[in-house]
Amino acid sequence: MREALLLVHVAAGTAGLLLGPLWLAARLRGSPARAAAAGYLGAVGAVAVSGAGLALTAPGLLWLLPVALLTCGLAGAGALVRRWDRPHWRTTQPHLLGGSYIALVTGLLVASTGSPVWWVLPALVGQLPIAVAKRRLHAVPSPPVPA
Repeated sequence: MREALLLVHVAAGTAGLLLGPLWLAARLRGSPARAAAAGYLGAVGAVAVSGAGLALTAPGLLWLLPVALLTCGLAGAGALVRRWDRPHWRTTQPHLLGGSYIALVTGLLVASTGSPVWWVLPALVGQLPIAVAKRRLHAVPSPPVPA
C-alpha cells in the first residue's frame, strides 16, 4: 500500500512540477490555460492527498500533514483569487501560486538530497519570480468594476 501511495505521490509531484511552468507560460501569452490550470491543481491535490497518506503511515512524519494541506490550499486559493475580484488579488495571487510551486520544488529537493538547506533555499530563490509576477500584474490596468 505504501509503495502505491509513494508512486502516486512521485507521479503527481512530477506532473505538478511540469504543469506549473506550462500554466504560467500560457497565461503570459494571454491564454486562459484552463487545461494546464486544472492539471496543475489536480496534481497538487494528488500530492497533498498522497503525502497525507504517507505522513499518516510513517512514524515521525505526521508533522508533514499540515504542509500537505497548506500546499493544496495555496494552489486552490491562488487559482480562485482572481475570480473573487477582491481588491488585492494582484498582490496575493503570485504569493499563493508561487508558494504552492515552491512547496513542490522543496519536496523534490529535500527528498532527493536529504539536506536541510533545501527547506529554506527554494523559498528564498522563489521570492524573485514572485516579485516579478507582482510587478507585471501591477503594470496591467485593472479591469473596470461593473456598476
